[in-house]
Amino acid sequence: MIRKLAPDELTWFISQAFRFLGHGDAQTLARKLLTKVTNLEAEARGCLILQSESWPLAGITVLAPEKDASNQNLYLSNLWVQTNIEDIGIMLEHIQNNYPYEAIYYPLYNHDLKLIKELEVVFKKHQFELLNEFELVFELSELPPLGRPLVLEAWTHNSDKYFKEIYEKSEGKIVSDEYWAYLKRRKGAFNPNLWFLVREGLDQAPIGYAFYGAKSFAIDGVYYQTEVGVLAEFRDSSEMLKRLLLSSLHELAAISPFGHVDTTVNSDPKLKRIFEELGFDSCNSYQAFVKLPK
Repeated sequence: MIRKLAPDELTWFISQAFRFLGHGDAQTLARKLLTKVTNLEAEARGCLILQSESWPLAGITVLAPEKDASNQNLYLSNLWVQTNIEDIGIMLEHIQNNYPYEAIYYPLYNHDLKLIKELEVVFKKHQFELLNEFELVFELSELPPLGRPLVLEAWTHNSDKYFKEIYEKSEGKIVSDEYWAYLKRRKGAFNPNLWFLVREGLDQAPIGYAFYGAKSFAIDGVYYQTEVGVLAEFRDSSEMLKRLLLSSLHELAAISPFGHVDTTVNSDPKLKRIFEELGFDSCNSYQAFVKLPK
């Protein structure tokens, strides 16, 4: 049986998650953490427990979006299990069958390598990938000179099919309509004016793409880069990708000269280095189990 958590069980529940990660005084740590929580009922709402007839076997917290939210992803945390690691699979199956979602994320903060290896066996059975996540940030006020600008073409409804074609050619994979929809609102509302095909000239074919979203458009606006890439014939060096990045960042700086851009690079240290060479600062790195649309 899988049941929801009662608010008065929250300290115990969080202590189980800390214990699972190997903390020596999990109960004290949980109590200290929950002194900052003002609404225990709201905090307990997303917590699930796999229960036998007499004893809890495993637990997990599910952060689910509102029905009308742009971001329709599930975020998992506070995972723990008493003895049988396979009990986690029962909970993952329950979540996938009972929660609508486009993607599911479980960041592995403070997980040691041995535990990650044990969890990987279970998560992979449920079609999760283990990814290395590198979070970076770029301050638009520190943008270097553009040099030779590229031409940016914003998304329109009529060009959607062509945008998808260039994306697939750049990434070397065919994506489903479900994945394409997920990509548009991966971290928030879709902003068609921030999705670009990039060309060297108005009358030339695209050389790649740059997809962005925005949390705000103020002078100090906050943007996020969904994905960026160039066609295979431009991958002999990083020059074209850097020009593409700079051209698209200058477009954002024209709107928000004191804003910043967040991005996450998955499992590609080379791409991370290219971003850093342009002036992106690394702010966090971790592994995560991720289940995406096909």
